[in-house]
Amino acid sequence: MQVYTVIPITKGIGKETLSYFGPDSIDLGSLVNIPLRSKTRNAIVVEKRDIGTEKANIKSSTFALRKIGKVVAESLLSSGFMEAARLTATFSACTTGAILAHVVPKLVLEYPSKKPSPKRLKEGVRREPLVLQADDQDRIAHYKSFIRGEFARNASVFFCVPTIEDIRFIKDEIGKGISDYTAIFHSGLSKKEFQRELDKVLDKSHPVLILGTPAFLSIERDDVGSIILDRENSRSYRVQTRPYFDLRVFVKHFATCSSRKLIFGDMMLSVEALYKLKNDEYSELSPIKSRLLSSAENLLVDMKGEKNKIIKDFRVLSLELEALIDKTKEESEQLFIFSGRKGLAPVTVCGDCGQVVTCRVCSAPVVLYSSKSRNFFKCNKCGEERDSMERCTNCDSWKLTTLGIGIELVESEIKKKFPNIKILRIDKETIKTEKKAQEIVKKFEDSPGSILLGTEMALVYLKHSVENVAVASIDSLLSIPDFRINEKIFYTLLTLRGRARKVFVVQTRNASNTIFDYALKGNITDFYREEVDDRKKFSYPPFSIFIKLSIEGRDSTARMEAERIATIFEEESPIVFESRALSKRGGSVVNILIRLPASSWPNLDIIKKIESLPLSVAIRVDPETLL
Repeated sequence: MQVYTVIPITKGIGKETLSYFGPDSIDLGSLVNIPLRSKTRNAIVVEKRDIGTEKANIKSSTFALRKIGKVVAESLLSSGFMEAARLTATFSACTTGAILAHVVPKLVLEYPSKKPSPKRLKEGVRREPLVLQADDQDRIAHYKSFIRGEFARNASVFFCVPTIEDIRFIKDEIGKGISDYTAIFHSGLSKKEFQRELDKVLDKSHPVLILGTPAFLSIERDDVGSIILDRENSRSYRVQTRPYFDLRVFVKHFATCSSRKLIFGDMMLSVEALYKLKNDEYSELSPIKSRLLSSAENLLVDMKGEKNKIIKDFRVLSLELEALIDKTKEESEQLFIFSGRKGLAPVTVCGDCGQVVTCRVCSAPVVLYSSKSRNFFKCNKCGEERDSMERCTNCDSWKLTTLGIGIELVESEIKKKFPNIKILRIDKETIKTEKKAQEIVKKFEDSPGSILLGTEMALVYLKHSVENVAVASIDSLLSIPDFRINEKIFYTLLTLRGRARKVFVVQTRNASNTIFDYALKGNITDFYREEVDDRKKFSYPPFSIFIKLSIEGRDSTARMEAERIATIFEEESPIVFESRALSKRGGSVVNILIRLPASSWPNLDIIKKIESLPLSVAIRVDPETLL
């Protein structure tokens, strides 16, 4: 008999490993069933010891050693994969099991491979990641050439993207001509489809292109020599549930631990990636494009300019955008109009006292929406709705004024002035399923002379370029006090500019902001210089790393708990502050922010302190936002 140390593949377990006894025949790396509490869970075997040498420890233990369950699959995960999960867990201050719960999909656990894969390539020397910064068309051309070169040396390639829509797009663009040697993996596959794709990976002696989301790196074909991670700047790589880690960190560790070449690519790489390139931590796959070219006419419209002013109210549509709508209709072209916010208006305030209209349940600012019968306020945080006919709760005034431009207001204005034009829309209020979004984009592409309105959600589905693109409103994002907001706005504007073949129009009431000039010129270099200088001045990433600990609860209770936890990290000079975001239950969220030099993380002493915290505390290392 043996004593086995296993890593449970589950979240919410405070311990890194657990111990069980079982027969001698279980190999390290095997996937096994274990009894855990009242359920059966999956676990990976990481160590085994003879039970005879462990008798003293077993007798002194405060709990009874339980028997391991059946072996589901032998050697499911490689040592490189396991080490990458461990390193990611250390960086993210969580357990390896919590990481494995995200990077080993249920389909892989339910249908583990039992077939041998082609012979492993001779491991190369570990090297720094390579980067590729270019527009979509140039990047795809580079990828095609690179994949052909890898196939020529009998090496397979794993192509990693963040979303299912990205997989479909890349398959169409890169998979042409090699479809027989291309396998697709994502969470939307049925069991039958997954098994078909898995057979394609394991049966073919010819190199293959494996196209999937990061979790399917757990399907290891031994001759994979390179990993391409495209859309490196996408926020979709960040896991939005516990343990709140960044999949890009895992992919980087996996490439290093398995001695595979790693390529990061995007139209514009993240500020952190560009900083590492400048400091020789990354190398260029090809000379990076510092300025993106565009065939479209680029036009910045100052909405405070004289010709766009009207006496009683501000314009929603500039004269330039109205002319573009006319042109779209007359010449049977297509126009995509972007709006940064949902609803009629993202914020409503009292014109007399300045009080913001908020949700009665969770106190978040409400958004004004319209329906056929009435206008109404809706909280995008908790979903509470109420009629918009109300007075100010602070001064009882009727003078409630909307601020900002939402997508419904843009749609309303277009319908008033252009009643005969076909308008389609993609936002979270109108689109509830992926299939519906795809249908809307297909209708738009098949309808010359039409307009597609969309929020950021639409960019996930609108992958191909159109004649004309306009930004009706993005100014509301400029007011968000977050250190990554300029990068997000710039990246969004570059993406929109890249979708336009003929005309690209941006409406703004902040025309003097250099971010618009840089975006319309595709000037990544100057934007990066200005942004990295600002971050250095305030010691923001990449010059530091933030750790955000969040406590939810009633106002006083959450605050008291946050103050108590802050004392644990007294040496790190923590900052306690309330979040703009409120809990789904309507309570407060109080944060504890720790800032450390980037080079000092991971710090094992601080990790030990984090491990001592209650499971109710949400831990975010290098969070996307501080709000």
